[in-house]
Amino acid sequence: MSLISCPHGAPPPPPPPAPEPKASRVRTSRVADAGTPSTAVRSSVPRASATRVPGTPAPAPVRRSPITKPGRTPQAAYRPYLLSVVAASDGRIEREPALEALGRRMADVLQRDDLAVGPSGELRWRTAAQKERRAMLDAGLLRSGGPGVWELTRAGYDALDAFRAALSASEAESGDAEPGDAEPGDVEPGDAEPPTA
Repeated sequence: MSLISCPHGAPPPPPPPAPEPKASRVRTSRVADAGTPSTAVRSSVPRASATRVPGTPAPAPVRRSPITKPGRTPQAAYRPYLLSVVAASDGRIEREPALEALGRRMADVLQRDDLAVGPSGELRWRTAAQKERRAMLDAGLLRSGGPGVWELTRAGYDALDAFRAALSASEAESGDAEPGDAEPGDVEPGDAEPPTA
């Protein structure tokens, strides 16, 4: 038996040869000229919009906001309601009770498609609310108080106060407030204050 046939004693195989560079392709297009097709070569000069002067900053990337489909409540609309639900529970609440309370508070706000079951098997409004909760975590308005527990931060209380102030200002301008109307910031007095540590 020779060493070459033994996998343990054989030297490693040589690396594969590097591929040869391919020639660049020339773009061609068919142009109809007097009813007969002919071949014309397109210019390979880059377009003016694709060129950038060296030393100039690159343009900022285009950020697209999530598109809200017709018949659905925008994700950002959940924020004041989520803040008020957590604040009404002394700034700390578990996931399921929070979503149940949110569903009751937003019953008049949720649209037709929000009440449908999504591809995940959960109601679409619940999925949107949890996505907004995640965005609020990223923004520092909420923090995780443990598995399945949502806690309001100082910034969350400040955001709730700002929503309330904006709501009061808009109601004062329009005079639309009716006694007993439920709004995102409606909680009992003192509930929106952060617990003192």
